[in-house]
This record gives sequence, structure tokens and C-alpha cells, in this order.
Amino acid sequence: MRSHPATTAVPDATGQAARLAARLPLELMEEVVSAAGGREKRRRLLPAVAVMAFVLGCALFEGEGYREVARKLAGPLAQAAGRPRWRVPGAPALCQARARLGPRPFELLFGRLACPLATAATPGAAFGRAVLLLAADGTMLDVPASAANIAAFGPPPSRGGQGGCPQVRLVTLAGCGTRGLAGAAFGPRKGQGTSEQALACQIAASSSLGPGMLVIADRNFSGYRVITAFTATGADVLIRARSSARLPVVKVLPDGSYLSVLAHPRASRRRTVRNGYRRRRDSTLPPDTGLVAGLPVRVIEADITATPATGTPRTTRYRLITTLLDPATAPAIQITALYAERWEAETGYRELKTFLRGTRRVLRSQRPDGIRQEIYALLCTHQLIQATRATAAHAAGLDPDRISYTVTLRALRRHLTRPRPASTPRAVLREILSQLLPLHRRQRSYPRAIGSSTAKRRALRATVTNPVTYTITITPPPTRPK
Repeated sequence: MRSHPATTAVPDATGQAARLAARLPLELMEEVVSAAGGREKRRRLLPAVAVMAFVLGCALFEGEGYREVARKLAGPLAQAAGRPRWRVPGAPALCQARARLGPRPFELLFGRLACPLATAATPGAAFGRAVLLLAADGTMLDVPASAANIAAFGPPPSRGGQGGCPQVRLVTLAGCGTRGLAGAAFGPRKGQGTSEQALACQIAASSSLGPGMLVIADRNFSGYRVITAFTATGADVLIRARSSARLPVVKVLPDGSYLSVLAHPRASRRRTVRNGYRRRRDSTLPPDTGLVAGLPVRVIEADITATPATGTPRTTRYRLITTLLDPATAPAIQITALYAERWEAETGYRELKTFLRGTRRVLRSQRPDGIRQEIYALLCTHQLIQATRATAAHAAGLDPDRISYTVTLRALRRHLTRPRPASTPRAVLREILSQLLPLHRRQRSYPRAIGSSTAKRRALRATVTNPVTYTITITPPPTRPK
């Protein structure tokens, strides 16, 4: 699948959010329909722009039937169709209009909308005064088990492919704080070029990543290929390394971190083959243990202890690699604490999959093109909601984390179903700002229990939802005797 870039420059991110807040971007839709070659030759009851608005409405009102969605959005659809006395078409006509339009206009629309929606001055969105934070992660979306979808996306993952739903793998790059999507790529759950690492590389190659940005990700993205794809754009990375990764100590730094080299896989393989050849030949030459070519990185090893108000403390070892090499501007303690921002991506997925799409809800379409169209529409709608959150936070000078996603979603749904004179974007922002989240939210810990039953996971979480205090201890590398 293609990746989808952010085409708006970061310095204008708050302006982009304001232009998208509490509205359907009909002007942008007109532009992308023309760019995709989807302009109709005669004016229909359902012109292409109205169909785009309808599909976005299906994502906004997931679970509603086609005609019900069209009734709710009668005002915006009439405006898009240019017909004041617009009537609601039948469900077959709406279905055919979706198929006629295809996924390409939505792909272009997401490319126009994609942006972190924050600047380095946005509270909670940056490190220091100049580094904008972004989080990369992946998830799965369930699609109907039609023959066409199974052929395109693979069989269901359970029961030997005989049960459940096929899945689409989605990887996104989201701005911290606003959780605005700066890029996305998706593809089948299995297959060449559809792993999370491959999709992340697609995003890096086509997004607006650049200097002054820091990509945070978990250890699934710690490979040389992914890290060099991100750093080739000029951005920096903060990624948790696997415990098995070989990261030799080049120089110990005053804050307990150390400089190292992330070896190029080809150079590392060449050294392994060469050493193996020497052993087989009983060579008198010592094994090659020197540094190989690779990417200079800084390694931070730390123990993070979570101490609940009641219960037993739990300590976890973290091994982080970053391309922020100067400990004076990026101390190890601050960088380790910054890694927690990675969970912004998980929060964004919960908003998209649970609050917007609906819990355990399967996408609608029985055909692959319809699935691609739905995913683009879901991403575009999610971005419009996040833009409204970011605009409300910017207008009030607040951290975007104070703005509730569910409050914003409900306000937008009401706004778009009301007559235009009765509701304005400014009224929507006032409604959102009247229901802020608490300033200091409770620190909690939810350890993963992989492979456990649902009952055991719930019991484990019930014991650690009380206030938790976190302590970070930097662990310097052991010194070698001289």
C-alpha cells in the first residue's frame, strides 16, 4: 500500500488545525476530486464532493445505516450538491456512488490533512523549545470476511484461517499532545512489504519529517533499516532497543549514558562470516571484535520503578537508543522520562478504534477498494476531530491533553446535524472548552499480561490502578579493567 504524507509545513500546523476545526473541508474535497479525475460531466443528485462528505459521515456515525447517515448530514450534503432542496437518495444509490468514486480522492484528502497539528510552542507537544515530538506505532483493523477481502488482505488469523475476520495492518505517525496524524500507511496483515517496519519506512520516505522533530517508538521499530529511514529525513529518534541488540560502549558520558554504533546489517554479517571462516581454518588471527560501519547512537540504560500507593513496587529495565548525542542538551533522565510520550500513539488508536469506529466493530465494505476508501475516510475524520481539539486548546492556551476526545466527537456530531444558523464553529469550541479534563490526572500503571486469560488480566489491572510514583535510575555501563 502507499504511505500518505503530510504536505503541510509544521510551522503552519496550528493554522491548519484552525482551518479544519468543526467543519467538513468542502473546498479541499473539490480540489482532490479534480486531482483524482473524479469530476462528473453532469450535475447529479450525488456529485463526487457530496459522496465524499457522505463517506466521511459514515465514519463519523459508524454503525448507522446509509440513509440515516444521509439524513443526519442533509445540510452539508445539500451544500456540497449545490441543491437547496436536496432529497435523501436510496441506500442502493449511495452504495453505487461510493463504488463509483473509489479510494483515490480520500487518499489525496488525507495527504492534504496530514499534519502534527502542533508546533514546538504547543504545550505538551515538544521537548525543550525546538524539538517536536511524534510517536510511531501500529495496530490492526478488522474487515468483513468476503472472498474478495480474503484474497486481497489474507485469511483471518484464527482457527487456521477459517474463523474470525481478515485484518489490515495500519501504522501511523502521530504528533504528541494533539495526536494529529502526520502520516500513515497500511497493508495486509501478512506478506512482503507489509510488516510494521516496512510500513514505517514508507511513512518516513514520504512524510514531512525533518530537522527539529523526534520520533519515539517501541522496540519493534529498533532495527537499522527503520531508524536510518527516519534519520535520513533529518529527524532524530528515541527508540527502545531489544535486549539482544549488540551496542558496544564507545564512550561513557557524564550522565551515565554512552555513545555506541548501531551496526549496518551487511557489515555485521560480513564480520560474522569472516570470523566463522577463521575458526574453521584454525587461523592464528584473533577474531574481529572492532566496531563495524553503522549509525552513531547514544544508549541509555535505566531502571524504572513503579511504586503504587498500595502494593508491591515493580521495576523494569529499559534500554533506549537515541540520535540526540549531546547529554548537555538532552540529559539521560529527561530522555528516559520522554519515552513515556510513546503512549500517545496508543491513546490515539483507542480514540480511533473505540470511540470513533466503535468497540470491536468491523468495517462495512465487502470489496478491497471499499475497505481502502473506508480506512482513508476513518483517518480523515479522526484528523478533523483532532484538529478541532487542537484549535480549542490553542484558543484557550491549554495543553491539548485537557481537551476530551469524546466531548469533541459528540459536539461535532451535534454540530454537523444542526441547521447552519443554529450552530457555528465558535459555539462548538465553547462547548468543548466547558468540559475540560482534570489538570493533574492520576498516575496509573497497566502492566501487560500477554497470554493470560481475560479474568487474570482484569484482576492484575485492578490491583495497580491506584496512584503510582515512578522513579528513574540511570545504569552506567560496567567499566572494563585496564
